[in-house]
Amino acid sequence: MKLSLIFYAYTNSYGAYEKVAKSILPLPPLNLCMIAALAEKEGWKVQLIDAEIENLSNPEIIHRLKEFKPDLIGLTATTPFFASIADNAKVLKEHLNIPIIIGGPHISIFGEQAFLDAFDYLSIGEADLVFSQFLRQFEKNPKEINVKGFISRQTNGEIFYPGDAPVPENLDELPSSARHLLKNDLYLFRTPTGVKKSTMIQITRGCPFECAFCATNLLTKDVRRRSISNVIKEIEYVVEDLGVGHIYFSDDNLTLSKTYTMDLCDEIEKRNLKFTFEGHTRADMWDEDIAKKMKRCGLIRVSFGLETAMPEIRDLIKKTVPLENYVAANRINNRLGIETMNSVMLGLPGETRELIKKTVDYLCKAKDIQNITYGITVPYPGTEIYEWADKGLYGLKLLSKDFSKFHRYGHSVLEVNGISPEEMISLQERGLIRIYSCWWRWIPMIRLHGFKALFPPMLLVIRNNIGRFFAKIKRLFFTRER
Repeated sequence: MKLSLIFYAYTNSYGAYEKVAKSILPLPPLNLCMIAALAEKEGWKVQLIDAEIENLSNPEIIHRLKEFKPDLIGLTATTPFFASIADNAKVLKEHLNIPIIIGGPHISIFGEQAFLDAFDYLSIGEADLVFSQFLRQFEKNPKEINVKGFISRQTNGEIFYPGDAPVPENLDELPSSARHLLKNDLYLFRTPTGVKKSTMIQITRGCPFECAFCATNLLTKDVRRRSISNVIKEIEYVVEDLGVGHIYFSDDNLTLSKTYTMDLCDEIEKRNLKFTFEGHTRADMWDEDIAKKMKRCGLIRVSFGLETAMPEIRDLIKKTVPLENYVAANRINNRLGIETMNSVMLGLPGETRELIKKTVDYLCKAKDIQNITYGITVPYPGTEIYEWADKGLYGLKLLSKDFSKFHRYGHSVLEVNGISPEEMISLQERGLIRIYSCWWRWIPMIRLHGFKALFPPMLLVIRNNIGRFFAKIKRLFFTRER
């Protein structure tokens, strides 16, 4: 039996911001690599197509599928790209008429609501412990699937769901991701020490925090962590066998346990593993000891979720990290030469034009905080913000459920305290101009993205705001008091 897994291109939907999105870090579809490993363990032959990294068109994908002749096609979808994935699935059905299974965060949140005609099966939640059973039943009778975690259409046409799948508790027992199916030489990332092959590794699953804008802990808040020996084995494989020079750790909180983090670094140093890496964590889980230790092991970038400088908004969205922690954490990293990303949002629940301006004012004075992403709040389904927006709470009004518009740049599906989507986009552009007109941010910005990647969005922002600039000049010099 044969399984084809497809990861469709997504950065082309970012418009002028496409090159910036591509420049941040090319990442392999690790979720599909995990599914591929489970299928190979069952004796299936697997084809994995990463259309994003290869820039493949639909005709090229279909050509590869026809050559491979799969018995089953697997797709994955996040909310903003679900509509385009569904459209692509229709095209696959028209040309191949092969059963299609789809999983991913959007499917797990919406369940049967996402069961469109182009799909034959939906995978809900974490499939690690049940996908093998699904494949065995599929081989016997694809119309009679009865496996927890999978929604299917039975022979009589009825939709059937036997219940949720069990959650894997011991992550060490899961098979290693099937990276050998990828074109690993294409995942290249520019680091301070040169261009390197990159990949992604996940150490933990689950998050204990309850940020109102985050959908990470929808399935489970319980944090499950791989053993250090298990993680080291994977690092050794990607570094020594695949020649990877840069690793992105995809955990929501890479330093959730200081003891674990320090012990992992000890083992990396002990084995003399040479690579650069990056990851996400919270500013209140960062100190000089961790920073120095991780720097010695190859850390070049860490990301923090700052979100807003307004205390009342931080309390509302349950961002419990004190603001001063970000200044302290960035200052440590600047001194050690660790690049730091700080994500900030506008259009949060309860925000007003004045509060949005105050956050930008704060950022324009915070010289220690150099690299900033400034995205419009997206009310992802399953989050508290989505529920608030749907109910009209905290000044939010959800104007569209067209998920293809759920993007942080150049789009807004929310009205916030009378601020329209059009004005929100304008506030974002003006905020970016102010934030990055600060001279101390120019070099870090160019070092991160490169001038070629930054030129299109900069040109768009300037073009959209040049009229407003000249109008102010006109009022300043030509308007007379009456």
